[in-house]
Amino acid sequence: MAQETANKFIENVCNHLVRNMNITKVEEHFKAAIEMQRKSTPSQVDFWDMLMMNMLYFTEIEQVWEKEFLKMLEKKEWLKTTVLEEELLMHQMRIRQQVAEQMDAAKELFHKQYVTENMTEEDIVYDYAYSSAGHSMRVDLLTVLVSTPEQSKVLFNADPQETIRIINGYIAYHTDGIINKVKL
Repeated sequence: MAQETANKFIENVCNHLVRNMNITKVEEHFKAAIEMQRKSTPSQVDFWDMLMMNMLYFTEIEQVWEKEFLKMLEKKEWLKTTVLEEELLMHQMRIRQQVAEQMDAAKELFHKQYVTENMTEEDIVYDYAYSSAGHSMRVDLLTVLVSTPEQSKVLFNADPQETIRIINGYIAYHTDGIINKVKL
């Protein structure tokens, strides 16, 4: 029963996050971000590499997000919003440094992937937008939860691992919905 209550709460918060989303503005945001990155690189391969490095960053951040979120669920205590922001900023800086250090090795793998998976620019742009949207939704969701601790404590009565699995499912569902509506 506690899990069902938590799941319904997660569903409601996720729906709230996307309910009034202006897809035109989302599309414009993605197009501007992608164009800015395209213009900042000297070649198509460099552009693809930049998008792939961003996806690597988002993947690393997602793992940290999950770990931090799991800690709060297990301790049954939400971090204060300012503390959470500081924690996430610290992790972001560390991950940016790690990604920068891995850049040469990562690019080598990316270049092989472009060939073996016959990747197109459309594939990479779509994957980048999906990763970016998922990242934004995770941050927004966690911000809502920690800024409404009384309402959000309903999640403490449920299984932490299952709660994260449910959250990841809703994020994937809504991210798919968003990305499938935009034209990149």
